[in-house]
Amino acid sequence: MIDLGIYYSLSQFVPTYIAKATAIVLATMVNYYMNKRWTWGKSDKNSQRLFKYLFLYAISGTINVLANEYFLQTLPQAFLSLDIISATNVTKPLAAVKINKFFAVIIATVFGMIVNFLGQKIWVFKQSSNQD
Repeated sequence: MIDLGIYYSLSQFVPTYIAKATAIVLATMVNYYMNKRWTWGKSDKNSQRLFKYLFLYAISGTINVLANEYFLQTLPQAFLSLDIISATNVTKPLAAVKINKFFAVIIATVFGMIVNFLGQKIWVFKQSSNQD
């Protein structure tokens, strides 16, 4: 959700690949601390783990940005809008979302989530023989 909010906000002002990359970097910082403590139950400071995490996110972030750009170009460019109809039958738009932008970010984020989860489970937060 952090990624999506930052991406949508920034993409109004900068190219989508910059917005997506910035959103990934900011979300990565928040996610590391949340995942370390709550998902994987680690409370120690481990610079090697942080380096692995950042390396993993560099890879998955690249996949995420490339997937987002790919789907922005290949999905249909249409709008999903929510309109209000007044008592006098006048229609006014309340909100609109570009379908390709919405689904591109969702699909790209799912790709990134899969890579991140597997990388964290298998490599970054792998259970060692001596418990932390």
